[in-house]
Amino acid sequence: MEIHVPVQPAEVFSFTPPLIGQITGQISVTNTLLTSWVVMVVLIVFALAATRNMKMVPSGVQNVAEAIIEMLLGLGEQVAGSRAREFLPLVATLFLYIWFSNWIGILPGFGTFEINGQPILRSADSDLSITAAMAIIVFVWVQVTGLRSDTKEFFLKFLRPVPVLEILTEIARPLSLALRLFGNILAGGILVEVMLQIVPPIIPAVFLGLEMFVGVIQALIFAILSLAFLSLAAGHGHSESHGEPEHAGH
Repeated sequence: MEIHVPVQPAEVFSFTPPLIGQITGQISVTNTLLTSWVVMVVLIVFALAATRNMKMVPSGVQNVAEAIIEMLLGLGEQVAGSRAREFLPLVATLFLYIWFSNWIGILPGFGTFEINGQPILRSADSDLSITAAMAIIVFVWVQVTGLRSDTKEFFLKFLRPVPVLEILTEIARPLSLALRLFGNILAGGILVEVMLQIVPPIIPAVFLGLEMFVGVIQALIFAILSLAFLSLAAGHGHSESHGEPEHAGH
């Protein structure tokens, strides 16, 4: 494996992630997919560390994990009311995955390891297929929630005077989730990579700090919007509203 600093930012942050290998000759592995697996392992280790030897008075990793869950639950109750706990497992998983992916993706030297001339690691959220996969999961669960909450209303909303508008609204929600996250992370990665190559080290450090902040915010936006869509489907929002829920802006 050859290790060097790539000359062109596009090599690390092209629109389409490069293929770095295959498993059993059938499953294609891109650098974003490999990073996604790394993030999953990190999250599993984090969860095991947080839940091992749990104490009534938390400390260390357990304290960090509980603080994150309490924050998400507090925000969730403002959006979804008493059903926030029901949606918390999915929303918290999305938040943690996106957050860890964003932060791991901007670590110095993250894109410098190469195999066959291609960087083997790249921020998972800079891959539209991955952000789209998460958005599709949210979309499917929103439909399931709506169907379970009020089966009659779920089907009637597609028979209203302008059913096309309702259908477009349902499609636009996951599309906006996927494109928003993908665009922000890809643009941020390109910006940091360019700054690292053309300016003194102290300036990229500022951009790295900014991208860490943006990484958390983007994870929070994705999670809260997902929760708001689930809340609307469950009947906690304005049933006649179209587009993004009002809660999403608060």
